[in-house]
Amino acid sequence: MPDTPRIKPSIAPTDGWSRAGLVGLYVFAFFGLLGITPATVGLVLLSLVFLIRFDAWRRLARDPVALLALAFGLYVAVHSAITYFSEPTPALSQAVIDNATDWVKLLLFIPLAYWAAGRPDRVRLILMLGLAGFTLATFRKIDWATFDATFFSTRFDAYLPSISFGMFAGLGALGLLATRHAFWAVRNRPWRRWLAVTLWAMWLMILLEGLLLSQSRGSWLAFLGGLVVLILLEWRARRTTPATPTRRRWPPILLVAAALGVILSSQYQTIEMRLTDQTDTLQQVISGDVTEVTSDPVGLRVNALLFTVEKWRERPWFGWGAGTSREWIAASGRADTLMDNVDWLPHLHNAYAETLFQFGSVGLLLAVALVWALVRSTGNECRAGRLPADLCRLFLVTLVFVLIWNLFNYRVVRSDWMVFWILLVGAAYSFRLAKLTEPPGDDRG
Repeated sequence: MPDTPRIKPSIAPTDGWSRAGLVGLYVFAFFGLLGITPATVGLVLLSLVFLIRFDAWRRLARDPVALLALAFGLYVAVHSAITYFSEPTPALSQAVIDNATDWVKLLLFIPLAYWAAGRPDRVRLILMLGLAGFTLATFRKIDWATFDATFFSTRFDAYLPSISFGMFAGLGALGLLATRHAFWAVRNRPWRRWLAVTLWAMWLMILLEGLLLSQSRGSWLAFLGGLVVLILLEWRARRTTPATPTRRRWPPILLVAAALGVILSSQYQTIEMRLTDQTDTLQQVISGDVTEVTSDPVGLRVNALLFTVEKWRERPWFGWGAGTSREWIAASGRADTLMDNVDWLPHLHNAYAETLFQFGSVGLLLAVALVWALVRSTGNECRAGRLPADLCRLFLVTLVFVLIWNLFNYRVVRSDWMVFWILLVGAAYSFRLAKLTEPPGDDRG
């Protein structure tokens, strides 16, 4: 699985529909986390042109990923239609409609995969555009008029909720680490290499700083899990490939180590405070005593999981309906265990519990099967050598990060998560889709 180090320009499309589809692809990638209106326009454009251009439906229909995506989408649609008419209150019915459409939108990763076309250069480009849009959006939300040293000891949540901001910052940092050779591979002149390495390191430092400023322990844990997997993958790859000359290997390593040292040393107290906070509640949970858990962030999540188990036993197979968890939490009247300050919990703070609560065991199994099929198909493409090694590592590390992160929060139907899902999953699936459907002389550009 050879690396393809440079980000190369895509081949120019040969017709108007291809140009329109690629415009939609790049607009969606860049504005996905920067501006919801242009991102929506881009997504609609690439999806509509996909429907016009795509002509391999029979081959697509034989692919397990497409079949499971269709099965899950139909299940959500039918389940939500039935639930809508059977819910006892208008609030519950409206929640079902509002959330069911967002669940179905997740299937738009297939049109994006078509335009990504299984081309490593294009995949790298759209992922870099997405990360650039997120970085610019973060800078735009900083209050520069009052910016001072206190900024680095304050939790940053002016852009996204802190745990979501931490997720994107952490994934961006891991992405830069996994695909670093695409940024600072061998250049014609030494100064160009040093410039590329410096800009890459600055971007990495900004994202690591953002991860720390989120003060999100769930994001920190997910980042560490992904980083460990990335290190193991890199170590394994280095054993089977020729070693990089020492003079080229150590400068970037020292640069990254210095950046990490500066960031960690400057925020040691904040990190220590977050890691030691609520340890009493955590120890109580570990001991098995969950009957009277304190209603701090850890305790609220434990109580939400207990509530999930209780409601799941009432409807184990088909659940309670899309987006209805908040209404049922409020209806429980358990202000001492399911209320955060003066507000009811907006959700169960766990994506797996939410999926089980909303769609039951059947829905959760379909969702897991879809993810498993995506992982398996991407793994097959990696083993066959159709994906560069750095992208294989990136997709695997992203999977590890998200599996851990989803234990602590739920944002599946939020616009930022949908952008992430469509972009990353579409990029990964594009290699499989290209193999299935790309005819000779394909002109997607």
